[in-house]
Amino acid sequence: MQAEDVKKICAELYELNMPGQLIGKEVVDSKARRIGIVRNLRVSMPPIKTELIVKGLDVEFPVNIENISAVGTVIQLNIAVKEAEEIEIHDILKLRKEIWDEVKNCFEG
Repeated sequence: MQAEDVKKICAELYELNMPGQLIGKEVVDSKARRIGIVRNLRVSMPPIKTELIVKGLDVEFPVNIENISAVGTVIQLNIAVKEAEEIEIHDILKLRKEIWDEVKNCFEG
């Protein structure tokens, strides 16, 4: 079997709590800017790759788990993120509600 014959598999993972252990947590970049929240976790293979999908204002972008320096009350990245503008506390609540509504809609049909 050749490399181009291998089908890429991708799964997106969510939690059923908001905020959860990862989903809905604030994400702060290496410049201490609040840039968004974790929308979901994406795992793909081959090769195995795990990313956080971060939702900011009008933008979503992947962050490789190798770029995470700490997980606590916030997710601290060891990189500066240029794709997202800094957000405020009230934006966090708005983004959490948007994600929670999406998750609920998946289960309610």
